[in-house]
Amino acid sequence: MKNLVIGNTSQVARYFPREESEFISSRNIDVELIKSKKWKRIYLCSAEQRTFMKTAEFDEYNAIETINLIDQIKDSCDNLIVYSTAELWNKVHGEINLNMEHKFNPSPYIISKKNLTDKLKSNKEKYSNVIILYPFNFNSTYRNPGFLFGKIFDSILNRKKIQIGNTYFYRELLHPSFVAKKSIEAKQDAIIGSGRVVFVNDFIRHLYGAMGLVYEKYVTENIDPSVKQERDIYFLDSKVCLYSYSELVSDTIDDIKKRISERKK
Repeated sequence: MKNLVIGNTSQVARYFPREESEFISSRNIDVELIKSKKWKRIYLCSAEQRTFMKTAEFDEYNAIETINLIDQIKDSCDNLIVYSTAELWNKVHGEINLNMEHKFNPSPYIISKKNLTDKLKSNKEKYSNVIILYPFNFNSTYRNPGFLFGKIFDSILNRKKIQIGNTYFYRELLHPSFVAKKSIEAKQDAIIGSGRVVFVNDFIRHLYGAMGLVYEKYVTENIDPSVKQERDIYFLDSKVCLYSYSELVSDTIDDIKKRISERKK
């Protein structure tokens, strides 16, 4: 049996081994075709993330439609992997684990993921073969330009000047290749993280420097000094580092260089 990855253009999907899986778009899904085969694992990688959408629109796709799809295809695989988000604990200061109650600053995206998660967890018997994964923030050169790192990668790849807000804070950061690796290894619900935090501005500067670019030449920081930066620093509860800063930098730089190489062909 092969695996099936739904959402072939998502960040995570691009880093699954190609020979072990079939990949399909998350648009106009042929449910009957999926049900006509038996899959080892189905990875449901698609999600609505567009920042301008309203709460009801996020919920329609990320919760209601996703649950409807899961109900139709879950019996066609040994395990169905669904992605929630570690943002469900973004109002916790310190380490987080699955035994902790969700505590978060609400946004339409997070609320939709909360509704999806609660629905799956409320009926464990029905969704016994569903594994819920909660990844921390991950970024690649395929990140949408509407997001911070989408702008950063666009700037680096295209030598474009950009403006960004305050990035002088700590958070867990991952590369989707690590998320894909942990997804393949997952046998049960899990938070995907490193157990360590990164100072975001340092990481961004590191990327520019590694590509021979001067950060100040390309990036203008629009920081309002009257606005106090209040962010809880939360991270995976792990005594060992599961994904080091050097691995994050290496994977991200390799990602950038690969995109540059592809453009030259």
